[in-house]
Amino acid sequence: MKDCKKTRVLLATGQCRYIKPDRTHCRANARHGSAYCFFHDPDSALEREAARKNGGKERSRRAAVLPSDTPDRSLNSAADVTTLLSETINQVRRGEVDPRISNAIGYLAGILLKAKEKDEIEQRVARLESIIAGQQMTPNVGFEPERSSVTLEFVNPQPPGGQA
Repeated sequence: MKDCKKTRVLLATGQCRYIKPDRTHCRANARHGSAYCFFHDPDSALEREAARKNGGKERSRRAAVLPSDTPDRSLNSAADVTTLLSETINQVRRGEVDPRISNAIGYLAGILLKAKEKDEIEQRVARLESIIAGQQMTPNVGFEPERSSVTLEFVNPQPPGGQA
């Protein structure tokens, strides 16, 4: 009698009443008008079978991709990448490209832009380093500080009204 009381569980309203092989209750919500969820409702066996078949067909469906003779796009600037992404978005909307393919294109475009940005920074640093190295090689050639009789005087500015 004690064991019976221990295994008795109060189910939440709308919870599936199926008891799993490990003697625990299914925690899914019950279907409207049923005491069971979609997976355990005996009346939904035909629906489950149809869903299983459709899922298998959908997984084996070939992803929509562009034809192999599609010309390559020039991706030399951020504007080029923006144009590619705009085209891809519209191709997904028309069903010409699978969303998974477009996700890969978006991801790779982001990597490409970061790589181009780093390349540009490296080139700028290399130019600056070569300029600095050139100045160190010939420190005084063409550079002679100008001697002038001009004297600079620094004055503390007065706030409006002349009070300091």
